Amino acid sequence: MTLPLSPARPPLVVAARAGRLTWSARARGRGAVRLAAFWRSGHVVRLAPVGAVACSGLLPLLQVALAFSYLGNDIRTGLWSLAATVVYLPLHLRHVWYAGHATRPLFGHWTFAAMAVVILAVTPLAGNMWPRAYASLAVSAVLVLPGPWAFVAYLSLVITAAPASLLLGLPWNAAPWLTLSALCGSGAVLLLVWLSAALVRLQSTREVLAQRAVAQERRRMDDDLHRTLGTALESLAARGARAADLLRSPLGKQDDLVAELAGLADDSRRALAEARQRVRGYRQPSLRAELDTAATLLSAAGIETRLRLPRTGIPDTIAPQPRAALRATVTRLLRTDGVSACTITATVLTSGVRLDVRADDTTETIDVQPHIHTSELRP
Repeated sequence: MTLPLSPARPPLVVAARAGRLTWSARARGRGAVRLAAFWRSGHVVRLAPVGAVACSGLLPLLQVALAFSYLGNDIRTGLWSLAATVVYLPLHLRHVWYAGHATRPLFGHWTFAAMAVVILAVTPLAGNMWPRAYASLAVSAVLVLPGPWAFVAYLSLVITAAPASLLLGLPWNAAPWLTLSALCGSGAVLLLVWLSAALVRLQSTREVLAQRAVAQERRRMDDDLHRTLGTALESLAARGARAADLLRSPLGKQDDLVAELAGLADDSRRALAEARQRVRGYRQPSLRAELDTAATLLSAAGIETRLRLPRTGIPDTIAPQPRAALRATVTRLLRTDGVSACTITATVLTSGVRLDVRADDTTETIDVQPHIHTSELRP
């Protein structure tokens, strides 16, 4: 069995010069790259609450249109519906905006109470389609009230929407449609709000992880400098003090002064070489920092992660190829559903370090070799 496929598109190559794309093809390519960069950036996180608020505002406006035009309604019911919507809609959008940013609004209980008073009080006057506004009230109840009360209020409002419309003169065959409309409308808004809140939390978690990684790297550099260059600088200071004492001493020997100055020059050269080597090492990625970042990301995703390192220590740097392999493995684990535990074991070998990433029943091995700067290979 074959699938009906559309004919292939002609190649986007100009006949004058082979290998050159047309202007429209280049424009589409640049547009695709910009769109991909936009989705990877933080602009989507900032636009998600705006989308939730926009969707929350469209449903009440649709309800106002039905209050003017639906069977059994007139201009009077439409005006009551419009006036009540103008009063309660800003309060509802305020709840959605704060919830989309993963926060709770100040005095949210009071604004929800005011919103409930407006919607329930105008029910006998705004027409038989006004109980559709109970969906917005149910959404605000979920976003503002605590867990048990939010659940009870949501179910109560959705269930009472259809009976209230029947009492207001809605045909009996339209009541199931109104209940389904309230459920779908409130569910769509809640889904958008929860998605926006999840994106905001994910963005804030990424920023916290990045700041934590930077702090750990700075702490590692500070300890390394204090352990190596700090000791060398203390030795230089001590030799300089002894040389100064010999210069000030009237009984100082010329030979002792020359020997002390020569030792000071040798220690200075060694300290300078050590400083240059350390600076080159800081420019290269740290294996320990990569492992800590991987363990933190997996733990933040709900995967119980253990990091087992040898007591003898691990190399300070990691080459680009094993670093890319480690990051690809972590990305795959983050995208895989059902991963509950992960263990990263580092074993020191003569040629470098072997990383065993064990997730549940699968194990991946990554051979890590320290990254060697080209200047270190010179004689």
